Amino acid sequence: MLIADWLPPASLRALSRASSRVYSILIPQIYRTIAYRADSEWALNVLDVGSFFLHLGHSRAADYLQHARHLQIQAPFHLVRFNRCAYYNIFRTAGLPASPNTLGASDEVTAHARFLDDVQGQLQLIFTHLKPNSLSIFEWRLGTCVPMGVLDQGGYLSRYQRRLTRLSLVTDGTCPHEWHHLEGLSELSCLTAFEWEGIQHPTEADLLRQCIRHNWSHLDHLSIGFVPSAFAGALCWESLGLQQRELRVDDTVVEKPTAVPALSTLLLSKVTLPPDLSSEGISMFCALRALTLRDCPNQLLLLELLSQSRKPLQLEHFEISYDFLLHEPGEGRRYSAIARFLRSFRGLQHLHIRLSNFPASKSRIEDAIRHHRTTLKSLVYHERQLAPVDEDGLFEDDRDVSPVWIADLSTIVDLGRVTALALCASPSAARRCLRPTAKRSQIRLLHLRFSGPERIHRDIHREIITFLHEKRRWYRRGSRLHWGPVNPGTGCSSNDKSGYDRILNAYFDRSPLEYIDLQEAVLESSVAMAEAEEIVSFAEWAFGPRGLPALRVLAFGDFSHGDRYSGQQFLLRRAYPAWGFASKSVAGDTCDDTMRVPFRPADMADPSIWDGVLVEGARFLSACPGGGLMESPYEL
Repeated sequence: MLIADWLPPASLRALSRASSRVYSILIPQIYRTIAYRADSEWALNVLDVGSFFLHLGHSRAADYLQHARHLQIQAPFHLVRFNRCAYYNIFRTAGLPASPNTLGASDEVTAHARFLDDVQGQLQLIFTHLKPNSLSIFEWRLGTCVPMGVLDQGGYLSRYQRRLTRLSLVTDGTCPHEWHHLEGLSELSCLTAFEWEGIQHPTEADLLRQCIRHNWSHLDHLSIGFVPSAFAGALCWESLGLQQRELRVDDTVVEKPTAVPALSTLLLSKVTLPPDLSSEGISMFCALRALTLRDCPNQLLLLELLSQSRKPLQLEHFEISYDFLLHEPGEGRRYSAIARFLRSFRGLQHLHIRLSNFPASKSRIEDAIRHHRTTLKSLVYHERQLAPVDEDGLFEDDRDVSPVWIADLSTIVDLGRVTALALCASPSAARRCLRPTAKRSQIRLLHLRFSGPERIHRDIHREIITFLHEKRRWYRRGSRLHWGPVNPGTGCSSNDKSGYDRILNAYFDRSPLEYIDLQEAVLESSVAMAEAEEIVSFAEWAFGPRGLPALRVLAFGDFSHGDRYSGQQFLLRRAYPAWGFASKSVAGDTCDDTMRVPFRPADMADPSIWDGVLVEGARFLSACPGGGLMESPYEL
């Protein structure tokens, strides 16, 4: 059982198939975490609860739920990022008599009520079979209002699961009906971690503040995401209620800001920060081990205040996302605030930065990164700038750019210490900056980033798979191709035009896109295959004998918010032990002998890909996401 505690879910299920006895022993571990999911964001009330009971049988499913300690309710967040309630569901309750609370109501209100009633009925089937006070973690990540009877006053969680230590909510703050049903938050008093994304209404901010106050003494992890709205002025730092009620001698209750004693991790998204902080407020930030700021008004001002503080910062992890064009001009001119903040302390181990329209020439951000060279273990850097999108240059939009200092990367970052690196750079540029120090590199996870919306019409995954498939077929004929650089005029490899044309034709035949102009189709296919060839060529070098010896996983694309951009992301893993550590196996059958390449495609769902990576791989790839998980019509 000690071994089972450390095994990932997939490995546990595989081990349980060894025998019926092993299976019965591992059941408590296998069903310790149970996740129910709505497969489509257009049918958010269709959870797989029914199929769970149907597959296992009602009696067995009820028994397995007795072992649940971590319950997840999930849904994808792709296109539907606001007003998710009622408008995106299948009305499975159609034809049922109207409930008293919907008589005389509008069609929208009725639909909303039926939607929540449907979800509530499925949740009730789960809750009925859980042990009282057995859950330690509950996640509501459906992105909708929470149905009645779950988190309202006297609801199931606040009444029967009072020992919850971690609560994660993603709600639909944009829902016009404002059916919160969250009054029970103030009744939970054992939380050490609290996450809430999608807050928009002042009433939600009040509930948030009450929950934080009731867990003030032991709250260790706090993650808050506001959604811009007409109430944006009310959604500010003061809404968090990070303060303690104190009594004076005359028994008068006063509010005195003070550091939350146990708080070590704080994530704020679109929270209006204060233009000034008291010494107690600064103390709270100085005590943090991890701080994440994503597009918060006044966040540069906050960094200036912290950099001027006499109290030393204890940060080991810092993440920032900021667009200099979306904030007040006065704040946007604080170009050097980030660099000064990073130079004001030492000891940072994980630094994740995403900057848009950032005047790099006015702020030596590379010097600030170099300041933490001796301690840095992971680095993410993604830069975007306005660029013309038409031939006349009349219209501009944000586009990914490589940092100007990438050529000097080895002097800024100690590649013999950093184990995870993510850069917004082309494969050829990344190869040039990594090659000089490749032999002593300790990079185990390398991510070449680009923004998914820029290539939303492309399917990077299909393009690379097509390229590899056709290349494998060529190898099977007994000829090893060494693809040369692409000729810009023809889009063909300078070493083997016929081989490249074969791959190009295969991609064109499989393409689901319909082009009116054949020349446009050929051009698009040629560009796609040229990029796929560049990626594969880089992977061959990175995993090869002259590449990065410690590399385990190589990622391309945008991993923001899970699989939102699944067509714009690709993952590769080493196909055999690292070069230099198992050189005898290089020519053996441990390599993919049908392609003779040292890598193979990987799947995010396979936890084994992160073995030996030394960082939380999925979290690292999704750091500094583009856009919010939940958005608002006010942002469009």
